[in-house]
Amino acid sequence: MNAYILIKKVASLGLLGLSIAAASAQAQNYPTKPIRFLVGFGPGGPTDVVARVLGNAMSQLLGQPIVVENRAGADSLIATQAVARADPDGYLLLIASGSHSINASLYPETKVDPVKDFSHIGMIGDAANFLVVHPSVPANNADEFLKLLRDNPGKYNSGTTASTTFLATQLFQSMAGVDTQNIPYKGAGPGTLALVAGEIQMSITSLVGMLPQVKANKVKPLAVTSATRSPLAPDVPTLTEKALPGYVASTWYAMFAPANTPVAIVDLLNQTLNKVMSNPDIKKQLQEQGMVTVPMSPAELQKFVAEDTLKWAKVTEQGKKK
Repeated sequence: MNAYILIKKVASLGLLGLSIAAASAQAQNYPTKPIRFLVGFGPGGPTDVVARVLGNAMSQLLGQPIVVENRAGADSLIATQAVARADPDGYLLLIASGSHSINASLYPETKVDPVKDFSHIGMIGDAANFLVVHPSVPANNADEFLKLLRDNPGKYNSGTTASTTFLATQLFQSMAGVDTQNIPYKGAGPGTLALVAGEIQMSITSLVGMLPQVKANKVKPLAVTSATRSPLAPDVPTLTEKALPGYVASTWYAMFAPANTPVAIVDLLNQTLNKVMSNPDIKKQLQEQGMVTVPMSPAELQKFVAEDTLKWAKVTEQGKKK
């Protein structure tokens, strides 16, 4: 090896050492200024509420204010892209929902990888959706409804309000072997009004958002879409219990940072997040959003997101073949 190459290698190693040392020092001092939680949906929605509940609690443990910033649009892609491109210093974090892994297959042109472009901090929780129908539908449980759909292909309308509910409905149709006419709506509000009015006959939608209509007997709940029953509707069975084994299409929430965020910062945020979620008062507030808390390590969350992304990519591909 000539002297010039040796000097370059030594210099490169020196720069690498300085970079690692700087990152280590930064992580040890973190946080020294306010942290921002970026939310890809508007104020008042479930992701926004979750971010504010956690932000208030985590700021007390971290000793710095946490500001929730709403950057709505494109099924949360605007916020997702902003965090993916941000400095990996732990001061801009993403509070994401299930659309995080779904959008990769629905909008491949954005070139945001839900796994590679992020440091995975931790899972927050999992919220069930309702499978609900209009009262005029002659079915009182999921088994009866599936038979009705199979006997009447294309007769009934289904409504969807976001990428998550659209693909949840696609998965339902695929696994059940049924065909419904899908009608998209711009938000849960219009979709709920359409179901109550009978413009559509079925919907897979937020349990929390639809619960008031269920209690008023304006719609019929046939099942929840989570792996286990929801504490907010314990008498409503899951689809996977009997009618459609293996069907799970709940909405998860998690926290992410830009890729290459120092491990020490990621670990600190994970520990803080999990500690906050073990607080009974915080758990109760999240449960009011229909959520069951699901603490995970960064490695566990990364594995989960990779598997979830693959799952919905397959559903998207099947939908294209119809």
